[in-house]
Amino acid sequence: MGICLGMQLLADKSEEGVLPGLGLIPGSVRRFSFGPEWQNLKIPHMGWNRIRKRKAHPLLDGLDDNSRFYFVHSYHYQCQSEEDALLETTYGYSFTSGVQRENVMGVQFHPEKSHRYGMRLIKNFVEI
Repeated sequence: MGICLGMQLLADKSEEGVLPGLGLIPGSVRRFSFGPEWQNLKIPHMGWNRIRKRKAHPLLDGLDDNSRFYFVHSYHYQCQSEEDALLETTYGYSFTSGVQRENVMGVQFHPEKSHRYGMRLIKNFVEI
């Protein structure tokens, strides 16, 4: 399980550098890019935000679309295949905030800073 930058390392590549990622979940990592309609949004995206499930998975047991997690990031994952997108969040626009392929998972937020929701996610992960 990759957390924050750890999730981004699962991708093939990132706009943040020239070295390849691990390529465990095909995709790329891109910097937030906002149009004039969202010019008041700051980068990095920092603070509490809600997640939405893209698919069912044991990692998400007991969590719903009202679950809130703590984010600190300037880049976001773009999955090559939508089947790998586990969660999404909106900050200006919708972005992938969780990925999963086989036994590899990642979340963009910090569960260790996310109170009861983060504790539930970590508990689920340990029990998989």
